[in-house]
Amino acid sequence: MIELATKLWGHVPPVGRMTSPALAAILGFLLGGIGLAIYFRTVVDFLVPVAIAIACILLFESAGGLGWFLGAMIACAYGYFRSAESNLRRQ
Repeated sequence: MIELATKLWGHVPPVGRMTSPALAAILGFLLGGIGLAIYFRTVVDFLVPVAIAIACILLFESAGGLGWFLGAMIACAYGYFRSAESNLRRQ
């Protein structure tokens, strides 16, 4: 599963400019996919975190808000690693 994710991650194009991983993480946590899509200016950065957040919410709906928190944490991590990896590719 990790190998598949690594292969798919390699196909995501880098962002057109240098970005801040910390700001991307904060936006991902607070605003989710919408904040990341606005910051990175791509549709992919909206769809991936939102799809994962929906899956977390559906899987953990009986846990009383745990799904929302997990979705926010995953969007936070996605934003951080997307920004850091994109900056590495641009250098």
